[in-house]
Amino acid sequence: MKPKVSIICTTYNHKDFIGKALDSFVMQKTNFPFEVIVHDDASTDGTTEIIRDYEKKYPDIIKPIYQKENQFSQGKDIIIDCMLEYIQGEYVAMNEGDDFWIDENKLQRQVDFLDANPDFSVCFHPVKVVWEDNSQPESIFPTSDLRFHKDTLTLKDLLKHNFIQTNSVMYRWCLKKEMWPQKRILPCDYLWHLLHAKHGKIGFLPQVMSVYRRNQGGIWTGAGETDEWFLRCGIPHIRFFQILESMFNIDQTNNIIYMGHRMIHILLQRKDFATIEQMSEEFSELWEKFIPSLLAKNDHKKQRRLKRKISFFRLLSAILFIIILYLIVGR
Repeated sequence: MKPKVSIICTTYNHKDFIGKALDSFVMQKTNFPFEVIVHDDASTDGTTEIIRDYEKKYPDIIKPIYQKENQFSQGKDIIIDCMLEYIQGEYVAMNEGDDFWIDENKLQRQVDFLDANPDFSVCFHPVKVVWEDNSQPESIFPTSDLRFHKDTLTLKDLLKHNFIQTNSVMYRWCLKKEMWPQKRILPCDYLWHLLHAKHGKIGFLPQVMSVYRRNQGGIWTGAGETDEWFLRCGIPHIRFFQILESMFNIDQTNNIIYMGHRMIHILLQRKDFATIEQMSEEFSELWEKFIPSLLAKNDHKKQRRLKRKISFFRLLSAILFIIILYLIVGR
């Protein structure tokens, strides 16, 4: 039978966690069929073998995608580029391989809600946030104030900030590849929420039905604070802010300029002119806004010096390209 719900699970080197995630899927008690699409991004720690065991045990539920080469490192968006075509469900729920669900009725509750409320396109619930190293106490997200003390929310509410944790959400699925940006963005789950919230209201269910694990090595560790976070996430964040402006007509000037300033400042300290060059090309219309606050006011010498370094890097790159091309053709 065609599944009513598709569960999307992305995983990479989650050997110690993936079993608990898969158990939390197959334990679901429902009056409808569902599938679990597991994308293993060429794990090297034994995650793949664990998934194969579950595939053999639950062949009608577990539908794996095994990659031979890591797709994320090649710039692929895992869900859009690798999983989208396999989704069959009317509704979609999400969970990364190191998180898990704790309520066997989670899917049934969310499906019942969306079936009974056709004017809603998204529903979610609170999650328990757990730090793997116990560096911080457990908490519940979102708090009531983060969701504006409301059980029914709208796109307008969601555009103020993201109050939906990804492994709590269920969508009335509408995502198509042409709706998605061509370059990597962050946070991509926030954009999934927004794109679905364009088509209906957002419902909040009060039960805590999943666990979101956090650790010091995660992508959101040091978010908006550490140099390492800006180097990993700065450029995809600028793209995300641009999408908010173009798709939802939300002014993100301050966020874009702040992110650009921090990025250029860090890159200059590290003499990473290759990434500066990338930013100057991709965000050329913003370039003059990114630079000034990094340098002393009216210090035109520093600005000219920076531009000369970027020009030199461009020239050097062109020369190296010509040399390599000559060597290849010459052979």
